[in-house]
Amino acid sequence: MKELIEIHEHDDGRQAVSARELYFALGYDKSQYSRWSKKNIIENSFAVENEDYQRVDIIVEGNPTVDFALSLDFAKKLCMLSKTKIGEKYRDYFIACEKKLKQVATKEPEELLLQSVQLMIEQKKRLQVVENKVALIEAKTITRPEYFTIAGYAVLNKIKIGLQTAAKLGAKAARICKERGFPMDEIPDPRFGKVKSYPEEVLHQIFHEAIL
Repeated sequence: MKELIEIHEHDDGRQAVSARELYFALGYDKSQYSRWSKKNIIENSFAVENEDYQRVDIIVEGNPTVDFALSLDFAKKLCMLSKTKIGEKYRDYFIACEKKLKQVATKEPEELLLQSVQLMIEQKKRLQVVENKVALIEAKTITRPEYFTIAGYAVLNKIKIGLQTAAKLGAKAARICKERGFPMDEIPDPRFGKVKSYPEEVLHQIFHEAIL
């Protein structure tokens, strides 16, 4: 549901809307807000203060002014008074907001908990996808799409290795590449000047053997 106007929710679950925002949304003359609010809110014999509306003192462009927090039920009545299509549109929107709140309120705690868990799982999945993409970008070389440095391959596969282990694995990867006739690449590294990168299949083999 597209938000037409901001709905404020109190701690006790009650919803309210700003009278000023509603007034301007209905397309009324901006200069007549005070007169409109006095006639339709303060002097409205069918409106009860602290039930249908609540006075709120605010500052607008450095000047003190008065706003009113309106219950959605009262806001619907004010929309009907406008007798315009846009008034009907906002009235229907408030009705939809009330229905949505009631649907949430009638759900069992177990159902709400399940929805929260499902949302957390989906967020975790999206985060994992992003993290995998970042790791892949960090690990890949700019010369060959399936070539990686020792450190880059370790990052991509979430394997922790020290400098000594990386040096040993690099020597082993270089030997295998020479034996099989695989070319090796070199890429710039801010720490070591240049480092070699090796085919993914070679790295997979030496890391697998090292783990075993």
